Amino acid sequence: MNLLQFFFIISGFLLLVLSYDIAKRQKFNALHFIVFIWVWAWLLAFTLFPQILNLIGSIFWLQRGADVLVYASIIFLLYFAILLLNKVETSKEDISSLVREIAILNSKKEVITWEICFLVRVYNEEKVVKKTLEELLQKWYKNILVVNDGSSDNSRQILEDFWDKIILLQHYKNRWWGAALETGFEYIRRYGKTDFVCTFDADGQHDIEDIDVFLEVLKNQHDIDIVLGSRFIKKTNTNVWIIRKMVLKAGILFTYFISHLMLTDSHNGYRVFRTKILKEIKLKMDDMSYASEMIDIISEKKIKFTEVPVNILYTEYSLSKWQKSSNAIHIALKTLWYKFFR
Repeated sequence: MNLLQFFFIISGFLLLVLSYDIAKRQKFNALHFIVFIWVWAWLLAFTLFPQILNLIGSIFWLQRGADVLVYASIIFLLYFAILLLNKVETSKEDISSLVREIAILNSKKEVITWEICFLVRVYNEEKVVKKTLEELLQKWYKNILVVNDGSSDNSRQILEDFWDKIILLQHYKNRWWGAALETGFEYIRRYGKTDFVCTFDADGQHDIEDIDVFLEVLKNQHDIDIVLGSRFIKKTNTNVWIIRKMVLKAGILFTYFISHLMLTDSHNGYRVFRTKILKEIKLKMDDMSYASEMIDIISEKKIKFTEVPVNILYTEYSLSKWQKSSNAIHIALKTLWYKFFR
C-alpha cells in the first residue's frame, strides 16, 4: 500500500463518520447524501484500483492521473463553500426574523385603518427625520409606520417625541434596508386595514407631492397592484450626478437579465403597494439587494405594476449618505447568489 492509498482510506473513513453524524442529526438532504456517497465510492475505487486514476486522467487529457484528484478536490471544496455560504445567509435571515418578531412584539400593535400607510425606515437620521415626519403630518397623512433600524444616534429619542402620532417599531440591532421594510410589511400584514402602503425615505429625498400621482394610478387602474417611482421615465427635478446615473442604468440592464422586466429605474425606493399584495412579497435580502429581489418577485408572481415619474430631491446631507457606486457589484453578486444558489 502506498501513501496515496493510505490517504484514500483515512479520507474515506472520516467521510463516513461525518456523513453518519450529519444523518444522525437529521441534517442530511438527498443532494448531500448523493454527493457523500459519490465521493466515498470514488475514494474506495481509487484505493482498490489506483490505475483508475490514470484512466480517468486520459479521458480528460491529463498527463498525470493524480491531477484528477486535484481538480476533483477543488470541485468538492467549492461545493462545501456554497454550503457554508448558505448556512451563513440562513443564519442572517434567522437573526433578522428574531429582531423582527421582537420589534413587533414590543410595539403598541395599533390597527392601521384609513386610506394609506407610510412606511419609513430610519437609521441614524437625527438631522432630518423630524422634518420628514412633520411634512407627512402637515399633509394630513396620519398613518405613519416607522421602523427604527437600530440607530446609534439620537434618532430614537426624536422618534419617541412622536409617540402619539406614529407607530414605532424598534430593531434592537441594525438589519439594513430590506429587513426593515420586511418588518414594516409584516406588521401591516397582521394589523393593516389600509388600502395602500407607501415606502418613503427618511432622509428627505422623496417629494410628498408626488404621492397624488401614485394614488391616481391605483384608484383609476384597478388591475395595477404596485406603482414604482422612476427618476428617468421622463425629465424630472432629479439631480443625479452622471456617474451614479450610469450605475443606475447598468442596474436596469442587470434587472432585465435577472428578472426579464425592463424598467426605467430599478432601484428607486419610492413605491406604493396595494396592501393586499404584500402577502405575495416577502423579502429575504437584508441589504440594498432587496430592491432587485422585489423586482424578481414581481416578475415571478406576475404582479401587475407600472411606473410613474417622481422628483428625488438630493441634498448635501442625502448625498453624504449615499452608498458607494462600487457597492453595485456587491448587490449584483448577491442577487445572482440568491437567484441561482438559494
